[in-house]
Amino acid sequence: MPELPDLVYIQDKLKEELEGMKIERVLIKEPIVLRVLLKESVASALAGARFKTVFRHGPFLGLTFDNQLAMIVHPMLAGKFKLTTDTQKAGRGVCFSFLLSDTRTLHYLDDKKMGKAYLLQSGNYAQIPRFEQQGIDILSSGFTLEKFQALIEKQRKQVRVFLMDQTLLSAIGNAYADEILFDARLHPKTLCNQLAEQDVENLYNSVVTVMNWGIRKIKQAGQPIEVKVRGHVKVRNRKDQPCPRCDSIIRRAGVLGYDAFFCPICQPPKRKQFIEWK
Repeated sequence: MPELPDLVYIQDKLKEELEGMKIERVLIKEPIVLRVLLKESVASALAGARFKTVFRHGPFLGLTFDNQLAMIVHPMLAGKFKLTTDTQKAGRGVCFSFLLSDTRTLHYLDDKKMGKAYLLQSGNYAQIPRFEQQGIDILSSGFTLEKFQALIEKQRKQVRVFLMDQTLLSAIGNAYADEILFDARLHPKTLCNQLAEQDVENLYNSVVTVMNWGIRKIKQAGQPIEVKVRGHVKVRNRKDQPCPRCDSIIRRAGVLGYDAFFCPICQPPKRKQFIEWK
């Protein structure tokens, strides 16, 4: 799934490539991913429109057009954009494509068909599920230590579950939740109400540090926007590999139905676990 650092990179690249570009034609292959909140079709609504800007809102990526319309994309598990020239193939999983005035094509691919693309009047975003229920943007100036402390203060859930609650923090996914907790030296099943004041401050600093580190690493990799860059991660999907900090073995545990990866030495549990990895 594209996570926040991925979306920041994709947003910047699409802004650079698309702003002012005209859509000549729209081709739809898998309409199941589309949610058209207009009386007209996608093809008739967007043919001839020009891209105005590209923005991000939590896990959503928004494309706005000069005809007062917008397409809001929630990529979910496997959604991704791809720009191709007239001699390149899009690959598998194409759901819809915008043929551009410079002969390139912007494709939306999703071989799981789990993502959603909403076409609607620009600004009418209350119609999109979970769009207006996003918590504070963790990359914004409003995401302060004091705000973080207030959000976590009365939580009793596991800390990894708290980090991934998009109604509180917008938005942390599986990969960076693991990286944040590794950086903060916290076990993923630690309860929020077990955290000392210093733990909370360390966790806040790790959220800020790790997300900006992820953004920087993805930008440095310079891959095409459809490529998921994960070579820099330290624990995510590193089961049975040595911890980069202490050489212990990275373990995997289930947390509310999701796989969590952690180092049992660097991230010791604060309460007894079913499996004592040490």
